This record gives sequence, structure tokens and C-alpha cells, in this order.
Amino acid sequence: MEIDHFQLNRAEYFVPIVVKIPGRELALAKRGGAEHTLIDFVGEIKDLIGGSTVSNVRDNLNIKLSDATAAELAHRPIEYDTGFTLLPGKYVIKFLARDDETGRIGTYQTIFVVPNLNKEDKRVPISSVVLSSQRVDLKEALFDVEKGSHKEKEVAVNPLVADGKKLVPSVTRVFGGSHEMYVYLQAYKQTPEGNPPASQPLFAFVSLYLGDKKVL
Repeated sequence: MEIDHFQLNRAEYFVPIVVKIPGRELALAKRGGAEHTLIDFVGEIKDLIGGSTVSNVRDNLNIKLSDATAAELAHRPIEYDTGFTLLPGKYVIKFLARDDETGRIGTYQTIFVVPNLNKEDKRVPISSVVLSSQRVDLKEALFDVEKGSHKEKEVAVNPLVADGKKLVPSVTRVFGGSHEMYVYLQAYKQTPEGNPPASQPLFAFVSLYLGDKKVL
């Protein structure tokens, strides 16, 4: 799982979450003769200090198990993404995935922090730095996520979506030499409320190292 954060306004942050499951898991359903399977996803975010639930999600992926799809999934993971709008704070996320065809279940739990970038006064406040090797067309999907109003709202505020394409974060951080690597982040100009930000140039540098040696 990868959890990122992007500032929407002075109070709220959009937190996109990407989950990857090995595609070989679906080979079990295919060998059982299934033509498709549903993978249910259930997620819950709680405030780490108070213990109260602040957000949750329940979705499912309807995955067709044709021979071509099964062959493709054998070499790539299943990806599921969603997003939440949260205030700064410490949270714990609990996530469950269940294959309806085989009954197999996977769970994941971790703690994450949404920082208050308004308090950053020594450096330029920035969002998470997202590394990716693919931008996918929103209309071209190997499987369909159940559509709903919350999905439409996510797309509207998700900074990883632009021009009908979504930048997919690399959860594994492993990149092949034959693919481009995208580096994406947002930088925020802090100004007093009610005052427009002054126009100033912003410079970004990306350096890649092999051990202690800079290679790019």
C-alpha cells in the first residue's frame, strides 16, 4: 500500500491510497473454472489518538478471467486505488481484500501521518513525492470499479488525475529501464489568509544516485 497527501486548502488534505495484490492470486480462481471474480475491498481509517472512525470505504472489482486476462495478470499486480479527504493528524488504516471466488482474504494495517504544512516555516512546504512509471487512461481499465458518487468526487479533487489520465504511484518503487519514470509533487506558497500569493519562480531538481554516485 502507498499513502500520499496533497493539500486542498488551509485545512484539508486529499489522501490517495493505492493497493497492489499479486495477479497470480487470480490464477487460483481461473483454474477453478471461474469466468470472473469479485474482489471486495473494505477500508477503515481511525484517529490514532481518539480511536474514532473518521472515514471508511467499501468497493469491489469485477475482474473477467478470460485466457488473455489471466495471462496478463500473471505478470502484473492488481491495483486498486481510492482517496479520502482528511485533516492533519495521526491515523491508522485497516484494509481487507477478499476474493469472492476462492474465499481467500488478505489484510493490511499501518499508521500514517497527514502533516500540517501551514506550520512549515523553514522550508518550502511540499506534498508527498510520487514516483510512477505509468499514466493510464481513465476509460481503459482491465477491470471495473463499482461506480458511485464518491468515485466521481475523488477524480474531481485527485491531483494525480489530469487530461483524462491518472498517474499511478509505484508501490514497489521498482522501475524498468525501458519505461519512463515520472516524479510528481506539489509545492505550496504560504501566505496570510485573504492575501493572494506573490508571483515567484519555483525551481525543482531531481537527482538519481547509484550508491554514493550521482548518475543523473
